[in-house]
Amino acid sequence: MAQARRRSSRSRFRKPGWLLLVVGIGIGVAGVMLWQMYSHRGDGRGGLANLFSSFSKPAQKVAVKKEPEPAKLPKPKFDFYTILPETETVLPEWRSKTKAAKAKPEEGVSYILQAGSFAGFEEADQMKAKLALSGLVAQIQKITIEGKGEYHRVRLGPYEKIEQLDATAVQLQKLGIKAIRLKVKKGEAG
Repeated sequence: MAQARRRSSRSRFRKPGWLLLVVGIGIGVAGVMLWQMYSHRGDGRGGLANLFSSFSKPAQKVAVKKEPEPAKLPKPKFDFYTILPETETVLPEWRSKTKAAKAKPEEGVSYILQAGSFAGFEEADQMKAKLALSGLVAQIQKITIEGKGEYHRVRLGPYEKIEQLDATAVQLQKLGIKAIRLKVKKGEAG
C-alpha cells in the first residue's frame, strides 16, 4: 500500500516533456532580450530588444544622410588577351593534305594537340589512359583559371612539323576525339 501511495504522488507532479521544453525556450528568449536591452542601451545597435522596443514606440521620421557614391574604379586591364597570342595560337581546323604540304615550316615554334580539358583529374586521367591504349603518349597539364578554378588539360606533343600534328589529329578523329590544334613558341610547350 505504501508503494501505491508513492506512485500516485509522483504521477501528480510529473509534467509532460514538451511543456518543460516550451518553458525553457521562453526563459532563454526572455534572458536574451533582457541582456540585449541592458548591454545595448543607447548605442543604436540592432537586436531583438530594439526590434521589440520599436513596436512600443511611435514611428519617428529619421533623416537619412546620403553618402556620396564612391568613384567608379576603372575596369581592370587583363594582359591575358595580349600575352596568350604571344605564346599559344589556336590553328584553324585541318582541311586537306595539299594545304599542309604548301605551308612552309616556321622557325621557333612547335605544335601541340589538346585532346580535352577537364575540371576533375580523374576524367583527364581516363582520357590519357584511352589515348595510351591506342598508342598515343599524352601529358596532363594542371592550370588555374581565375574565377573558375583548376582544370586539367590532356595534351599531345610537342611536334616539330605540322604534318606530324595532322597525322595525330587524324588518329584522334578515328577515336572520336576532336582535338584543338595549337602553335606554341618553343620553350613554352608542355
